[in-house]
Amino acid sequence: MAAKTIIAFDFDGVICDGRPEYFHSASLGYQKIWPDEPITPTATLQGSFNDLRPLIETGWEMIILLRALQQGIPMVQLWQAWSAIVQRTLQQENLSAAQLMEALDQVRDRQLQTQLDQWLGRHHFYPGMVALLQNLLQQNDATPYIITTKEARFTRQLLQHQNVDFPAAQIFGKEQKQPKTVTLKQLLSPEVETFLFIEDRLKTLEKVQQQPELSTLKLFLADWGYNTAPERSSATQQGIPVVNLSQWVQAVTEKIS
Repeated sequence: MAAKTIIAFDFDGVICDGRPEYFHSASLGYQKIWPDEPITPTATLQGSFNDLRPLIETGWEMIILLRALQQGIPMVQLWQAWSAIVQRTLQQENLSAAQLMEALDQVRDRQLQTQLDQWLGRHHFYPGMVALLQNLLQQNDATPYIITTKEARFTRQLLQHQNVDFPAAQIFGKEQKQPKTVTLKQLLSPEVETFLFIEDRLKTLEKVQQQPELSTLKLFLADWGYNTAPERSSATQQGIPVVNLSQWVQAVTEKIS
């Protein structure tokens, strides 16, 4: 009997590239927070936003990123001191993460209700990912999971649009309100012989490495996601394999074949 395998995926930056949607929804969320300060979503602004996407850990920070760009904070400063800039902005603007999160969820819900096709169309699934997930869901000895900081309902809606009927119980989203390391520990069991976890955020993988209970996991950094060349180099130095899209699809296919 084949070994029991778990394959856990991050969603944004691994399965799906949602940067056009992030920019659009963050712009709408920005207008809810600062209604008297109109934002013009130019191609230049969107380009800067896309380039800085690796900074974002959770979605609400995208609104802060737009605020920082609107205020003219240099990109080099954003790279160097992002966490401090986020906290300073929250304090100066008398805002909380919860307020920004609510604004973002509200504009997304509104789009799902009134502009569903446009909202779906702003997401692009990486080549081969849809077929890979469909294949995994048909396996008896391998179980896929998605662990994401996006709302699980948004994630499931996008997958269903691609004809991927991913079980809700196998999607762990923002509403779990816990670090990915905790979710990974919950999925571990003595029956699991192989556990693969792919992420595009190096900091997340580093946190997994720091957990002795998760030492058996095989970690991978997706080079097609939201990360930088220095991060990919650092991952390699730390013993975390950096894979490209075709390598990952092939590795998983070989594991389950």
